[in-house]
Amino acid sequence: MKSVLILGASGSIGQTLIKALKTNNYNVTVSGLIANTSDISSDAEYFNCPYLNTDSKDFNQVRDFIANTHTDIVLNGISGSIGLIFTILSLECGFDVALANKESIVMGGDYLLQYASALGRRIIPVDSEHSAIYNLLKGRDDAERLILTASGGPFLNREDLENISITEAINHPTWKMGKKISLDSATLANKALEVIEASYLFGFNESKIDVVIHPQSIIHSLIQVKSGALYAQLSNPNMALPILSAIDDRLENTITPLSFDQLMLEFRKPDYSRFPILKAAYTCLKNKGGYPIALNAANEIASFAFFDGRIRFTQISDIVLDTLSYDFTGKINSLDDIFSFDSKARSIAEDVLNARLN
Repeated sequence: MKSVLILGASGSIGQTLIKALKTNNYNVTVSGLIANTSDISSDAEYFNCPYLNTDSKDFNQVRDFIANTHTDIVLNGISGSIGLIFTILSLECGFDVALANKESIVMGGDYLLQYASALGRRIIPVDSEHSAIYNLLKGRDDAERLILTASGGPFLNREDLENISITEAINHPTWKMGKKISLDSATLANKALEVIEASYLFGFNESKIDVVIHPQSIIHSLIQVKSGALYAQLSNPNMALPILSAIDDRLENTITPLSFDQLMLEFRKPDYSRFPILKAAYTCLKNKGGYPIALNAANEIASFAFFDGRIRFTQISDIVLDTLSYDFTGKINSLDDIFSFDSKARSIAEDVLNARLN
């Protein structure tokens, strides 16, 4: 029986796992729950486990809770850059991390992975794309390229992106996700972050990572090996699979097997002119330093400005690209370096945003 401590228990990742465990007899138990502001007492009562509702600012309280929870693994489903702190705390408390918080890798990069290794801890990816690659690479040393699939979001076939409402932007065609990640999928910023994440996680530089638009979200990612052959992971879009496989990859009957009756799969190239944040990810990877951190920070600032009705949908990418035109070169040797770049990028992004509003 594997036990899991769920961080972000009220979010889409946490609730996906909770619902799966409530409706199926998996060999997994919940050892604890942490959520930001939503009341999770009923879920804690169901699993008979301790819980913590926190405002994410009392990190000593969070550290003590994690350290005193008897668990096999921590699922970090917290959204946003604050998730990096929770990943660090979990590692320092001696636990492996099933990581759904992509900002942890985008911001932490090589520093975070080396830190986890020094502590003898594993970071297991939960994003469906990275989970697929993680499993496809097992036992192989001949992979030459990574191919990430992207649904294309709700505006794949829409030419005019100027007058898009919040409701339209978060209406993802194949996945049911939180508000921010749904918006990121609409701008393809989510895929930009995943390209950066894949580079760090699997040690492939930007020239060895491709993105292909695949609206059905059946193929979750592919690897190309030296022979030229491609290997892919296919399943119906269901986040229960990557979440549960990160906790225990021996679980049975996790999802309904894919049916090939009338199955049609479509592929096309990304349109970088309409979704320029994705293209910017490759430049950020090439430049390294604080550029990946700046992309994430600027995207957060611009995204929440869109949610607040301050900017149009197309201005999200404008603000990100304008922010990335500044200098973010430098070495990252500590958490302080990471958050210094993050703070600098947020300040610049706010200035860029305000300049566009005036």
